[in-house]
Amino acid sequence: MHSFRPRTNADLPVIASWVPDAEALYAFAGPWMTWPFLPSDLDDLHKRPGATAWMLDTEEGEPVGHVQLTPADDALRIGRLIVDPTVRGQGWGRRILLLALEHARARGVPRVQLGVLASNTPARRLYESLGFVADTETLDAPIVLMARNV
Repeated sequence: MHSFRPRTNADLPVIASWVPDAEALYAFAGPWMTWPFLPSDLDDLHKRPGATAWMLDTEEGEPVGHVQLTPADDALRIGRLIVDPTVRGQGWGRRILLLALEHARARGVPRVQLGVLASNTPARRLYESLGFVADTETLDAPIVLMARNV
């Protein structure tokens, strides 16, 4: 079994270690962070009222994923989703998303939204498989906005 727990400052170096270069940073954080960055740069929840950040751990307590959830109007925005590169392709990203959707449902949030690089085909396929639909106005943009009802 795995655990979905609030992120702590002790997790920041682990998350930063999953981001090896500028390209990975852009995929993880978009244009809002620049390379190089410090783990402490990830500690910016205070800039986003109501935002929370979560870690997914294996049953052995090893962190394998991270996600940030930020209120946005009548929705919850999923951001900074990342899975440890050594365990990608094993379903951890799907687990994080399902837990984020459950979190939104428990908070009574009707919709969830996210942005994904248009070039990130594996992530887009994952989101689509969970019912996220692309905003047609962003299909030709570098970042595609997607949403789904909870």
